[in-house]
Amino acid sequence: MVVDTRRLFLKLLRTFDIETVCDVGSLDGTDALRFRRMRPAADIVAFEPNPRNFALMDADPRLRDERIRILPVAASDRAAEAPFFVVDAEHATQRDWARRGMSSLHRRSDSSLLAEIVRVRTARLDDVLAARAGTRIALWIDTEGAAFEAISGASGVLGATRMLHVEVETEPCIGANQRLFRDVEALLVDAGFALLATDQPCAATQFNALFVRADLLRGAAAWRVAGARLHRAIKTAVRPLVPRSLRRCLVRLAADLH
Repeated sequence: MVVDTRRLFLKLLRTFDIETVCDVGSLDGTDALRFRRMRPAADIVAFEPNPRNFALMDADPRLRDERIRILPVAASDRAAEAPFFVVDAEHATQRDWARRGMSSLHRRSDSSLLAEIVRVRTARLDDVLAARAGTRIALWIDTEGAAFEAISGASGVLGATRMLHVEVETEPCIGANQRLFRDVEALLVDAGFALLATDQPCAATQFNALFVRADLLRGAAAWRVAGARLHRAIKTAVRPLVPRSLRRCLVRLAADLH
């Protein structure tokens, strides 16, 4: 089912009483700050391997004040070093978000996008989260074509993980050798997860997918999705048909349900 997966993920942070959140491929810490607002006492770790983005995050007092731990590493399936392909962008606070988020462990086919190649440290989430393996974990993964490797490196903590929000592709649009949605889904299904929702149809080239432990779908998560679907339906279908005042009441009602 197609819903606003970011909004649903934030709601489920409370529903599942999440204690540790990883923002993998953070860009600028914006999502990590959203997670902090939802879970004031949680341990929040942000991974950002692009050295230019990391420098901006390291200097951002909001992340320091909100106790966001930031690491200049790429989540992967091994602890090593790897080439990181930095896309040409204006690396400045609150500027050029789209291109600043395109850098990757994969070399893009369009060589005109490349600004430089740097060496970065890669780490397994298992190793980073070793001390938190007994807590309730949520993973937010936006790694520009490297989601499969990031999840493979979390095999030891997936048992404690309640949900994963993952950017995936159905075609190799980032790197020629990247693993695709079908690979990520098979990996997570084998680990006991089920696809709860996406923010675009699964036929899209790129979309976000929200996976939740299969045994949890019989509980609160299913009700969250039902509310999200109702909210979306009211906004898209009912809007043209009712007066503005009644429309507001209906939208508020749908919001209350989720």
